[in-house]
Amino acid sequence: MMKKLLGTILFTFLIVNLSYSQDKEYQIPDIRVDVEILENGIVRISEQRTYQFQGSFSWADYRLPKSGYAEIMNIQVSDQDNSFINENSEEVGTFSVSESDNSVIITWHYNASDTIRTFTINYELTDAISVGPNWTEFFWNYIASGREKPTENLDVQIRLPQNISPDSLYAWTRTESTQIQSNQSTGRFSISADNLSTNQSLEVRSVFPTQVFDEGSISITDPDLTLEWIQNDEQAYIAEQQRIEERNEYYQSITPEVTILICTVSIAVFLLLYRRFGKRYQTGTISDRETVMIPDSTPPAIIGPLFGTGTPSGNHLAATIFDLARRGWFTIHEEKKEKEGFFSQEKTYFRIKKSEPQPETSVPLWEQMIVDHINQQIDRGVNRFDKLFKDGDDFKMSEWFSDWKEEVKKVYDEKNWQDQKSMRGVVINFIIQFLLVVLLFILMINGSTEIALIGLIFTSLMSVASLAIKRRTRQGEETYKRWKAYRDGLKNADKRTIRMEMMDRHFVYAIALSLSGNKIENLVQQSDGSDGVIFTWIILMAGSDHTPATVATTVSTLAASGTSTFSAASGGVGATAGTAGGGASGGAG
Repeated sequence: MMKKLLGTILFTFLIVNLSYSQDKEYQIPDIRVDVEILENGIVRISEQRTYQFQGSFSWADYRLPKSGYAEIMNIQVSDQDNSFINENSEEVGTFSVSESDNSVIITWHYNASDTIRTFTINYELTDAISVGPNWTEFFWNYIASGREKPTENLDVQIRLPQNISPDSLYAWTRTESTQIQSNQSTGRFSISADNLSTNQSLEVRSVFPTQVFDEGSISITDPDLTLEWIQNDEQAYIAEQQRIEERNEYYQSITPEVTILICTVSIAVFLLLYRRFGKRYQTGTISDRETVMIPDSTPPAIIGPLFGTGTPSGNHLAATIFDLARRGWFTIHEEKKEKEGFFSQEKTYFRIKKSEPQPETSVPLWEQMIVDHINQQIDRGVNRFDKLFKDGDDFKMSEWFSDWKEEVKKVYDEKNWQDQKSMRGVVINFIIQFLLVVLLFILMINGSTEIALIGLIFTSLMSVASLAIKRRTRQGEETYKRWKAYRDGLKNADKRTIRMEMMDRHFVYAIALSLSGNKIENLVQQSDGSDGVIFTWIILMAGSDHTPATVATTVSTLAASGTSTFSAASGGVGATAGTAGGGASGGAG
């Protein structure tokens, strides 16, 4: 009853939260930026942002990149009614200032629901202008590209310290939009833009005489800055944009044909290399009929990699531990785990113990490494099955696992199951496909994005398909076919086909061959044991309600968890002539 009640509460919470998140939305349709350039060269910015809220909101932020100025100071936040207090809290009516590597972040807190609110962010910038002997430049990006929301109306007003004639004022905008209007009046620049998408910015390069400043309060920062240099730089920029546009038009005209050609070459290269290096050997004399007869005595850690990439994994390590326990090296004991909360279910865990005495038979080096490691862990008091390879120095554990895999790989390679010559085809195909990916990436950037993107995805997949060229030798193919028939037999085993006395070996191979937990459970369910005993080396807790199937599932899960470890701008630097600073963005929640 309690579980049903908790489930109902959780379900209701999720539904309400989902509906809430779907109804919650905001826009920033209007932004007005007032810029006042003072006689001492400090730039004072007041930015009004109008938010339209649908749903309840409690915070907003303003992110200003650390570029184009040396210092930001005198930060203030206000709305129509109040000034926010600079306080490091999340109380309504407060704001805080923080920074990341690349941005200064202003965050303020309020309560707003289904309404329109206008917030004003004020701050001052030092060294945000480039001052030449006769001309000064203020080059600023008033809104960032890549922001969350589009902008319907953006209005920028730039006021100078003195009323300079419009004939001495120059402004250039670097935004691809037909909705931008710019004009100069006495001592003022006015720029407006409509319907800017989230990928559009508004960079404005405003130029005016240096004489507007107080000579005693400002110094020359760029002696080479002249009006002629600025005009030539803008002409060069326009010429470069024209070249880019012409280049893009050219790429757009050839992209469909070139993409089709590249994809054709991609397929042809793969097929030719597969035919030459990857065509599988025929094994008509080997039966592929399902069987539960173990094909030979190959250890689980050696046969397992044949069904993957040829590299040992955590599954193969776990299977070897079980195999060693099956052969008398260890026993695995179930113990009760304390409940962690009132509503938590009682759980169990498993400990591994040395068998006394341990077998006198010798084992291969890669198995001896496991025996030694587990014995050392037990001696240290670490005997929880799921902690054997997680307790202690992670780097040391990973290093041990790498050494173990290397020893297993040596034995695996000695079997000569993998055709090393086929790796030449894998490498050649990957290199060629990678070059084709690069070509399509260039087309995607400069040409028709949609079709080039499709081609890019296709050639990327063909690059991954390089692994399909890797093949087994004739002997390896025959071995794989025999063991695959056995693997398929384990998946579909039933009481009529499987022998109880072989169940422990089947269980070990099921783990090594990466059968799913459900398949392993189904396999062990075929056991006729009625007393809960599956294997003599797994000792259940007295009075345990485990069935043979749940023990198998639990232990295989612990095996996986026990080896999962081994799956396999600082501060601003001031304005630079010809480079835009700024680029503010922000969000709300």
